[in-house]
Amino acid sequence: MEETMETSMRVIAAWDYETSDISPNTSLFNHHTREEVLEFMRAVTDLHATHQFFSTNNFSYHIHYPLHKKIVSCQNLLRIAKKRLSSEFFSLLKVNSKHNIDYYSVEDGHSPVSSSDSSTSNTNNADLNIFTVSNINYQEDSTTEEASAMADLKLIANCMMAAGFGKKCLKIYKLTRRSFIEDALLKLGARKLTKSHVQKLDWETINAKMTIWLKNVGICVKIFEQEKILCEHLFGACTLSTVTDSCFSEVCKEVALTLFIIPGKLAKHAKKSSDKIFKFLQLYEGMSEDTTSKIDKLFSSELTATVRIQLRSSMGRIAEAVKSMQTDFEASIQKDASKGIVHGGGAHPLTKAVMNYIVHLSNHASALDEILSDFPVSLQSPLPESYFEGETMSSPVTLHFAWLILVLLSKLDSKSELYKDASLSYLFLANNLQYVVTKVKCTKLYNVLGEKWVNKHASKVVQYAANYERMGWGRVISVLPKDLTVEISLDNVKESFKRFNVDFEEEYRKQVDWVVQDPKLREEMKASIIRKVDVRYRKMYDKYKVVLAKSRERGKIDSVVKFTPEDLENYLLDLLDCHEDEEVVSPSEKSETPPSNDKKENPVLQRRSRRLLLLVRQHHNH
Repeated sequence: MEETMETSMRVIAAWDYETSDISPNTSLFNHHTREEVLEFMRAVTDLHATHQFFSTNNFSYHIHYPLHKKIVSCQNLLRIAKKRLSSEFFSLLKVNSKHNIDYYSVEDGHSPVSSSDSSTSNTNNADLNIFTVSNINYQEDSTTEEASAMADLKLIANCMMAAGFGKKCLKIYKLTRRSFIEDALLKLGARKLTKSHVQKLDWETINAKMTIWLKNVGICVKIFEQEKILCEHLFGACTLSTVTDSCFSEVCKEVALTLFIIPGKLAKHAKKSSDKIFKFLQLYEGMSEDTTSKIDKLFSSELTATVRIQLRSSMGRIAEAVKSMQTDFEASIQKDASKGIVHGGGAHPLTKAVMNYIVHLSNHASALDEILSDFPVSLQSPLPESYFEGETMSSPVTLHFAWLILVLLSKLDSKSELYKDASLSYLFLANNLQYVVTKVKCTKLYNVLGEKWVNKHASKVVQYAANYERMGWGRVISVLPKDLTVEISLDNVKESFKRFNVDFEEEYRKQVDWVVQDPKLREEMKASIIRKVDVRYRKMYDKYKVVLAKSRERGKIDSVVKFTPEDLENYLLDLLDCHEDEEVVSPSEKSETPPSNDKKENPVLQRRSRRLLLLVRQHHNH
């Protein structure tokens, strides 16, 4: 035992910079072979064990005076070893932390990490892995820089723990790594915010802070993961399991709390409006299942429970903010007091604004569904069963979107009453509901509301179109004989043509500026009108044109018959087209048509010419 003590003391004494030529700045690892390093480590642990042996046995001071002197010398050398190991441990941690921190630098609020720059990304990932132990087998003779640094740190940590320097080792680790973690997250924008500070910020600044947080939260979680790995690798062999938990807590807890307080502060104290909801939903998604599961795993101990609590607290505040903005949005629909009417019965600006808003919301359907399940929106009145045809809404977000659209449609019903013409009122409803249905069909809303919802509302569009046709063209159709097999007098034939001329011209002049903005619906409605007006008119025209011609001087038929079937079809085809200076709202068919080089007359000009012709005829009739 004494021989072991003597040997160990000689090795350690050689590193006493007060009594030897060794400089305090000389690194044990950089200036000596691996064998010499291992020899020093063994000497420290052996000397500690020897010191423990003699200190715990009752040796007589007088009898064992020479040995007592050695014990005193042993204690002095252990203090020397403690200084040397502490210095080596601190230097290694400091150097590697400084090397690592460049990865987390942020300039002008932007992280250098770029998904589009693969070379940068690869370099940064290499830096991140400098303390990763899962994919590298760290051996004492490892040659890579990362492996060598980890092996040296672990060697020192094991030695200090075994030699009774554990408290010193942990103190160095906590102070050094906490400083690194704080600097890293500070550079990533994780700065403390106060209520008064947030309330003074304009939306552009708040939006920028949210963007930075979203961009960097994944990196921050990665930092915590790497720190946990490093901590467990260095101190996982300790007999006390709480060592790693305590160490990781003191290094990361306060920084993690600062990180996850930020979104909660912004959600609670920032000025909010319904158009800001999308950024808050992005924040919520940034704290969603993937992040929360990682944080729950990393901060699983009781010492770090406050981090888990803070994360969920911030998520709750974001959820409350989202709920508040949704309530405000619904109220804005119901309070819309615009009295203007859309020319031609087209899609109302409110319809476009609300549907575009809901479409954007559908991109965050999962987050919104989770929020609404905890904070259900209280409906002012229950949704009628007929609204869903007995279908059960599958999720809170489905119910919510269905309700918002129902609020919109109810508002559109009241706006349709602003039109004095009943047929135009129905055309307005058909246009707006078709806009709604098309938006749902062509976006992620379809996945939320489902096929049955779409089919039900599409059928209602057909009903509105039929009502428009009945109210707008019923009088014109009614003057045409239903059964041409029944013979009627020549005077009745003439009367039918005259009444048709008057009624048709009146409806055409009235409807020439009306529109159906969806191309497919427009063609279907035109086809139906032509089928019911032009086809019946053609049959009457073909049957009686000869009779009318014989009863008058040749060439005078136009005095009774103003329209040939071909002219009538052209007039009908002119109807319901979008105006050349009006925005065409057709979400289902958006295409850019190149300008035509042919010399065909502009159909809009054709329509205007025909309308002018009818006005001239009306003037002559009077």
